[in-house]
Amino acid sequence: MHKLGSGTKDFIIIRVCAFLILIYSIYLAAFVISNDGINFNDWSSFFQSQINKILTSVFFVAFAVHTWRGTWAIATDYLTPRFFGNFSKYAYLIFRLFVAGVIALVLTWSFFIIW
Repeated sequence: MHKLGSGTKDFIIIRVCAFLILIYSIYLAAFVISNDGINFNDWSSFFQSQINKILTSVFFVAFAVHTWRGTWAIATDYLTPRFFGNFSKYAYLIFRLFVAGVIALVLTWSFFIIW
């Protein structure tokens, strides 16, 4: 993979993360669909399983990486001097700090809840 360009690596990383997110979503949807009338106890016991804790953690890490890489691509495409002039550097920095904060908050919150 060392011969791939950075754009190709970003593309692959984003697609792998998207695939992991899709697989987890299908897994979770299958649980919901296969159980009639899920109550709190069903839901709680489902997430008490070690495998579900691990899969949910993988989902949130994939979400974080996917979001970080994806918003980087958006920021470098649209937060440019062409659109924002001299303010583009600040717009980029503010946007990236905001995204980093949201990702850190979601990851921290999710791990406290899961584990």
